[in-house]
Amino acid sequence: MRKDFFDNGFTNVLKIDLGNTLTNLQNKIYSCTKEHIIDHDSNLPLVQKIKLPFKKIPDKAIWLRAMNELNNSSELEDVINSNEILDKFKFIFKMPKRFNISFFRARFPDQERAIYDWHQDEGTWYMSNDKRNLNKFTATLWFSINGANKQDSIQLVKKSHKHILYNHTFIKGQGYFSAKLKKFKFDDNLICTVETNPSEAVIFHPLTLHRSVPYSTNKLRPRYSIDIRYYDENEKLNYKTNFLFKLKKKYSRIREWMF
Repeated sequence: MRKDFFDNGFTNVLKIDLGNTLTNLQNKIYSCTKEHIIDHDSNLPLVQKIKLPFKKIPDKAIWLRAMNELNNSSELEDVINSNEILDKFKFIFKMPKRFNISFFRARFPDQERAIYDWHQDEGTWYMSNDKRNLNKFTATLWFSINGANKQDSIQLVKKSHKHILYNHTFIKGQGYFSAKLKKFKFDDNLICTVETNPSEAVIFHPLTLHRSVPYSTNKLRPRYSIDIRYYDENEKLNYKTNFLFKLKKKYSRIREWMF
C-alpha cells in the first residue's frame, strides 16, 4: 500500500469494515435526507435507501442545514476517529495524526459547490491562513459511503504527485480548487476513475491531481463520501511551486498584513 502511494500517488481501492460505526452514520444520513427521497418502502435495507434518488435538488438553505448537522455529528466523528481508519494510515505513515480538516460530502450534479475541477490538495493548504495547515505532509482517505461508479466518482492522475505544485485559482464557495493546467497535458491513460462499493476507499498524496467526475448518471442520486485526512510530523513534503502561485501567496500575505 505504501509503495503504491509513493510510486503512483494513490493506493488501490481498500475495503474498510467499520461495522456499526458506519451503520450509525448511514442511519444519520437517512434521517437527515428521507424527506427528500422519492417514495419508497421504509423496510428497504439501509444501504439501498441511501442510494435512492431525490425528488428534486433540495433548497440550498435546507440542504446546508442538513450538511452542517451531519458534519457536526458524533456519528461522523466516530468514523473519522475509528481504529480501522487509523490502521490504514499506518500503512502510509509511521506516526499518523489527525489533520484538522475532514469533511462529509454529498454531491449532486447540479450543485456547483460539489463539482471540483483538477486540483491538488496541497494548493489549498499552501494558501491557508491557518498555521495548523502549513508545512504538513497530509494524506487524504476518500471514503465512499453509498458507492461510486465511473459516472459519479472521482478521478486521479497517476504519478502526478511527482509534478510541481501548480498555480491554483480561487473558486468562490470552494477555495483554491482549480489548477491551471493549460500548458500541461497528461496522457489520458494515466487518469484513474475510482469505482467503489460502500465502505471502500482510496488514499492519495497531497500533490496528486484529482477532480470530481462530471455526472452522466441519474442526476438526482446523491453520492456520499468523506474526505478523511491524517499527517505525519516526521514526513517531509518536498516540491517545487509554480512561480505565479508563489507570487499569489506573497501578495495575499502582504494584503493580510496591510488590512
